[in-house]
Amino acid sequence: MWKENVLDKLPKRGVYTLIIEVSKEKEIEIGALGRKNFAEGYYAYTGSALGNFSTNLQNRILRHLRKRGKKKHWHIDFLLADRDVRLETVVAVYTNHKRECQINKQIKKHLNAKILVPRFGASDCKQRCISHLLYLDKKDVSEEISRIHRKEVGKAVVVSFYG
Repeated sequence: MWKENVLDKLPKRGVYTLIIEVSKEKEIEIGALGRKNFAEGYYAYTGSALGNFSTNLQNRILRHLRKRGKKKHWHIDFLLADRDVRLETVVAVYTNHKRECQINKQIKKHLNAKILVPRFGASDCKQRCISHLLYLDKKDVSEEISRIHRKEVGKAVVVSFYG
């Protein structure tokens, strides 16, 4: 199990990619998107946290790690709340600019990721991304995703919570 102080390694603000495991195929209610099917396997979700204090990146990741006691506001909140879903790893990079679309597009391209849930995390996307949640063909992608973060923005930090 993870310890809260590992979050201190993360930048205060920036862009992040969550590597998420769905342990079995299932249908999950995702807020306004409705019930969606999720294949068993690994997913990458890319977002940003550019605020201060409660809206900074460290607090955003802490929120993503909590299963209970939070209001479900974003699509990712609904997915991560499910008992068969867990956040495995976070790859993050410091920036003051919204760069999640560029990183998301590069992950899709370089990892041959698939979109299984259109509009997930992208309902307000200015660059018209189809989804910010990508299905991955393999589990161990943190180094490749870290490389994409470095290329697009700068030095990336990888924090794994299990294993």
